Amino acid sequence: MKGLFAKTGFTFLLAFCFFTCANAQIGSHQTTFNPATDGLKFVNTFDVEPINNIRMSGFCGGMVYTALDYFKAHKPVPVQTYRPANGTPLFDYIWGRQRSSVLDNADKWGELTFNPFGWRTSEFFNWGLQGTNGGRLDELKREIDRGNPVPLGLFKPGNGGMGPHHQVLAIGYNGGRYRGDLGDFKEDLEIMVYDPNFPGQTKILKAQPDKFIYYYKGDVNNVDCQWQTYFVNKKYNFSMPPLATDPVKKVPGTTGKVSEILLEIRTGGDDLRGGNDNVSVTVRIAGRPDQQFSNINKGARWIDNYTETVPLHLAVPVNKEDIQSILFATSFGGGIGGDNWNMDAVRVLVNGGEVLAQKNGTPLNRFTGDRKLYTLAIH
Repeated sequence: MKGLFAKTGFTFLLAFCFFTCANAQIGSHQTTFNPATDGLKFVNTFDVEPINNIRMSGFCGGMVYTALDYFKAHKPVPVQTYRPANGTPLFDYIWGRQRSSVLDNADKWGELTFNPFGWRTSEFFNWGLQGTNGGRLDELKREIDRGNPVPLGLFKPGNGGMGPHHQVLAIGYNGGRYRGDLGDFKEDLEIMVYDPNFPGQTKILKAQPDKFIYYYKGDVNNVDCQWQTYFVNKKYNFSMPPLATDPVKKVPGTTGKVSEILLEIRTGGDDLRGGNDNVSVTVRIAGRPDQQFSNINKGARWIDNYTETVPLHLAVPVNKEDIQSILFATSFGGGIGGDNWNMDAVRVLVNGGEVLAQKNGTPLNRFTGDRKLYTLAIH
């Protein structure tokens, strides 16, 4: 009897443990990634034309990969709050990481695109809630529990499966009462993410089971932030990011003076070709020599109907009242093969965002082989 009781008691204990574990809540865990300090500081408003007149919008995957690269390298992210211009090292790096993020997961995007007549909608949605046996939530938990932020692909239905899809970085989760078993309390699940469209913020991804969508907490009616499902990007590979440029250091005794000028330049309906056809600027300052900045577009093309932001680091801090004008000069050749460029707007910013000058037109100035100069008066 004693042996039988011991055996029976052990069997009961195993059964109780199995039942308890199988029905346990999934708990919560947070990595040390903080979007306020570890995320990139500018908004994901990139446009690019890999082929002329074929435009792609958004570098969400590239920004996620880049932020994660800096995090894993234990390097501070760039401090700039404006989108890097085409041709700059940071732009080139993010664009390269964008291509990697898409190509790495072509099979995942392709799989989710195949959903004839919506037959697999509930299946795709439930993948994101499955906390066992290799479900998306199971995969996400395994990475987060190891302390690893992990990229997610967010799939948006419609438009023939072409999206617009999105990529974010999962940095934590909280299951609430949900057990990961596709049972009750699915709406309790919260996945904390860094979203490049919302710099500095921690967004919370939640499920709405009656509509088969995932959305951001507090923004359930925003159709731009609704997705059918997500997948965990397990193909991310670390790459060493470029060294972030130090912010302009304040020189003692120069408080209130201008050390850096930001030029926001809007291209109109005719692009800046780049290559041998570039633009330079000269800053004219009262009582001081002109400061010249050659090839501010770095030989890169500036696409039409798009704004690029260029920083100009002054050799010596100056009073803003002494900045008299900015001369734009192009290197265009004439003739049939020469470039033309429509500059529709210029905004001059100093001291963290103060607008020193602004002009608009349609175009403000058209540069040609015969018309290569334009002067923007500041005062």
